[in-house]
Amino acid sequence: MDRNKSQQFMLKVVGDVGTAMIANLVLVGDRVGLFRSMAGAGPITSDALAERAGIAPRYVEEWLGAMVSADYVEFDPQEQTYLLPEEHALFFSNRDTEYYLGGLFGGLPLVSAAVPRVIEAFEQGRGIAFADFGAELPQALEAMNRPVYERRLVDVWLATMPEVVERLRAGGRAMDIGTGTGIVPILLAKAFPQAWVGGLDIDARSIEIARAQAAQAGVGDRVHLQCAGVDEMQADAPFDFVSTFDCVHDLPDPLGALQRIRDRLADGGVYLMVEPKVSDRLEENRNPFGRMLYGISCLHCVPQALAQGGPGLGACWGPARARALASEAGFSRFDLLPIRSPAQAFYALRA
Repeated sequence: MDRNKSQQFMLKVVGDVGTAMIANLVLVGDRVGLFRSMAGAGPITSDALAERAGIAPRYVEEWLGAMVSADYVEFDPQEQTYLLPEEHALFFSNRDTEYYLGGLFGGLPLVSAAVPRVIEAFEQGRGIAFADFGAELPQALEAMNRPVYERRLVDVWLATMPEVVERLRAGGRAMDIGTGTGIVPILLAKAFPQAWVGGLDIDARSIEIARAQAAQAGVGDRVHLQCAGVDEMQADAPFDFVSTFDCVHDLPDPLGALQRIRDRLADGGVYLMVEPKVSDRLEENRNPFGRMLYGISCLHCVPQALAQGGPGLGACWGPARARALASEAGFSRFDLLPIRSPAQAFYALRA
């Protein structure tokens, strides 16, 4: 045995436990406003931050210790002050910007609470239904995506498909599959008032939230939402644009879903498939995004896919398998769109 290697691994294990603890404290700090209170404040004492944020001083003191140990916050031992650098504040200070990362932490308590069920699923080879992860999960997933979608869906992502923009402006038809709480169809309806826009999802809770948010956004009469699977997709006419965001790997029948999408596309229509950005080679996914995506996939994506009787492709199924699936489903074109994203890959499929 290499004792040095063993020692290094022990430190890694301790560090991983610490990372899990810190992640929960980041969520706490985000929810109670500590990051926002530190943003732009410059060097600040623990007591001053407690007063500024309206939080009990003893909790603030201990939270700051955790954030300093994790390199989220800088500490000046001479002045006994704490600083949230602007480079860090960028990701926590404003929930309305596309840079906000606080939403990534919102699902942690829900996934952690499901661990006993995940253990049983491992031992018995069964899945865990989406609804069993908790009624709050749809909104937790929305918090991860909304800031980016609001700023990029129409102005950046759709701009790479000018024919789609032209058709929707002229009153074309769009359908978002696996729509969750309806972010995508609501944004499409607001951007293209003449278009027919639909969304479907198998989770009743998600569709309930989506309908309420569509009404609040003033497009409730123009966003057609279905609580249904892809095989139940209602269509009076073909679609000019179909989208799936991070959900093909979650479906019970990915091949059948893509075949149905192809059958429902109008001549010249485009299917936008967005999936996690990973390498086909496991060894190339040894990075922060790989750790996060494999973690989410093992704890949530695979269990809920297996619960539906699906193959459980997993979030890290990769571009080669996605291309092969598209070809098997009958698509003649599979193009990687020139969209910069650290975590997502954008594919335009055409019949």
